[in-house]
Amino acid sequence: MLPTDRGSTSLTTVLLTPVFVGLAFTAFQAAMFTHARTEARSVARDAAVLVARQGASAEAVEASAEDVLRRADLLSGTDVEIRVDGRLVVVRLTGNAPGIIRGTAAGIEITESLPIEGFRP
Repeated sequence: MLPTDRGSTSLTTVLLTPVFVGLAFTAFQAAMFTHARTEARSVARDAAVLVARQGASAEAVEASAEDVLRRADLLSGTDVEIRVDGRLVVVRLTGNAPGIIRGTAAGIEITESLPIEGFRP
């Protein structure tokens, strides 16, 4: 170490710590948003399966899906819409995934569709 390099480690630490903390927050936020999107997609897919393959009522499944999302506390302002036309069940789920910083959120919109299964004469 040269006599002119004194204090360079402290300066490097002071300059790089905020960068690494920012990267850590960004990574954690991305993981939170991805988890919320994955859970929402799972709920939408399960709702589509219940209506298309099990013959459940679309209205009852909508209410159940919104209840599941509310209890999981992953999304705010959720809305589940299930449309059934003669051959296809389409589930559209929207909501906001909260961020780490208060007041930040990412909008999530998921659409899942499945053909209605069953005997068709």
